Formats: sequence, C-alpha cells, structure tokens
Amino acid sequence: MQGIVVMRRTGGIEEQVKLNCEISNAHFWGIYSICGLLMRLRSLYRFEHSLNPWDSIHSAELMEWIGKKERLWQELRKESIRPLQIDGRRIDAYDVESVEEHLPAHLCYGAGYATGMKPSFFLGRLKEKRKLGGFRVYVVERECVRDLLAAPAMLQGRRIYLRMQVFREYLWDRVEEIRFGGAGQALREAFACYGLTEEELRRGGEELAPRIEHIAREESYTLVAHELGEALEEEFPEELWNQMADSPFLEKLARGLKDLLADTHRRGTLSEIVRRRNIASLAFYVASLTGFRRELFPEVRGAYEKAREGDWSAVEEAMRHARSRALRCIQTLVEIVHRTNGDEALLRREVQRQLLRPMGINL
Repeated sequence: MQGIVVMRRTGGIEEQVKLNCEISNAHFWGIYSICGLLMRLRSLYRFEHSLNPWDSIHSAELMEWIGKKERLWQELRKESIRPLQIDGRRIDAYDVESVEEHLPAHLCYGAGYATGMKPSFFLGRLKEKRKLGGFRVYVVERECVRDLLAAPAMLQGRRIYLRMQVFREYLWDRVEEIRFGGAGQALREAFACYGLTEEELRRGGEELAPRIEHIAREESYTLVAHELGEALEEEFPEELWNQMADSPFLEKLARGLKDLLADTHRRGTLSEIVRRRNIASLAFYVASLTGFRRELFPEVRGAYEKAREGDWSAVEEAMRHARSRALRCIQTLVEIVHRTNGDEALLRREVQRQLLRPMGINL
C-alpha cells in the first residue's frame, strides 16, 4: 500500500481510496471508546472479508487481523491524506465533484468529515441518482472500500449519499440487540410493524435477509430527510460549530443539537415521518436516540405512545418543544463561548453549570 500506481481510467482508484481510509484510521482510531472501537473493528472485519451479518467470526482470526491493522496504522501514523491520481490528473481527495468526472457511471465516491472531524471516504457501486429539490441523492447499493466509520447517509454540499449496505448492517445490529436482550420496547415494536416477531428476530439467520432488505428500502427516506434537514437548517451558527468541533466533549453536544434541529426542521426526519403518519419509522427513530440527542428530547417517548393511539398532534407538539429547547441551548452556548474567550476548561465548566445541569444532564 505504500506506492500509488497511476493507471488509465479508474485502475488503482480502489487502492488509493483504501490507503486514505487507512491513513484516516491511523490518525483517528483513538477518538473511540474501547467498546466503540471494537464494535467498529468487527464491522470493518466483516466488510473486508465479505461476511454476511449472520456469519460467525472466529476470534483468533479477528485478533490476528486486528494485530495487522495496528501494525499498519503504526506505519501510517505520520502520513497525510493523499491526492488521488486518475487519468494522469492529481485530484484533491475531498474534491468529490472532480473525482466523479473521472469515474465510470457505475461507481460512486464520497469524502468528507465525520464525528471528531475524522476524514471519511468510501467507494461503492452506484444504483441510482435522483434529484430532490436543489439536491442530488446518490443511492449506493454495495461498497468496495470504506474506513472505520461508516454512516448510512452522508451530506456533502448539495449531495446526499444514501449507503444502503451500511444501513442494512445497521438494521442487523439492531436485530443483534434484540437477540442479546439489549433492546428497548420501541425497537421491538418497530420490527413488529413489519411483521417480524421477537421469536423470529431472536432466531436471526439468513432467512431474515429479505425482510431486512425490505425494511431498509422502506425506511431509507428517513435518512435522506435527516440529511436534507441538516442541509437546510440555518439556526446553528457556523462559527459556533467551528469553535466546538475541536473538543470531543463539546462536539458531541454540538452534534446532538445540530441533529435535533435537522430532525425537527420542516423538511427533516420527524416532519417527514409525521407527514406520512408512519408509526414504524417513529418507533425506529425513538429507538435510535442516543447520547445528547436523547437527553435533549425526553418528550418524544410520550409523544410516540400517543401516536400509537392515533394522536399525531402530540408528536408535532413534542417537535416544537424540542426545537425551542435546542435553540435556547444554542443561544446559551453562543453567550458562554463569547464570555470564556477561548478558555476550554472554563468553557466546559460553564456548559456544565449553565446548560447541562439545569436540564438534569450530569456528565
């Protein structure tokens, strides 16, 4: 992997993207908790070995593979993300539009920054492109290359990438939660809306594959709606995001607020779910809430229960409350950032004192 071979058309592009994925992994694997890192390593191992979600993983082989990854990342720790060499041209790895001009129609390339400002790249097989207002949605069915962090959907400028293979893997992980007793009631009810009993989910196995495929297709609109809401949302100041993105603690809070604003935007996830009156999607949404976003939106669970009884106005009211709360939090953050003047320790203390503790969030 140390040399990049320049070939005609797209020869070598997969190797080049993979190298940048590994360079990113080498620099940013430490942003995850031990549990989070192991989970992502297992997922990447499955991907790189073309294993199905129901295939078993041999621990000894996994550990040997992890050891090889650690050695590779050690070798790459001083490397920087490299430009791509395509058709004799040297293209910045983040210049997606220029890279796309030199790819065959069946391939799709994505690049951007994810949680912790980790560079994230993928190369996959494009199923379709469609327009959505002023945006273009790229539906990627299967992927050739990805990094340690794989999100089911990505936003870059006016492009929304819908990564169906990643989304199916996400749903299989939720099945595993149920199999091993770690899932809440909303998740069980979400699958039940699609006719899957808890007994069937606990059995797991290949026979679930077409059912999971169906759910992924049906629920993919929620992923696009979230990215659309994020793209159109204008209430989170870009300057505030830039100031908070360098701190892992503050970035999680900022990302939780941004996600909540995206979800409650008039074109966002919850608005689209309410428009469709889709109780399965609402159940999956409630089950997916974690971290700050869950803490910032406590009323959604009660609203979900009322929606199950047919009262969707409760969801709309909960959205309004959550959005107002998020906007108040942002205003408080702006004031704290201005007053603390770059002192991160003081900023953290003031965020805890003025913002989190009054909401009952203790971190």
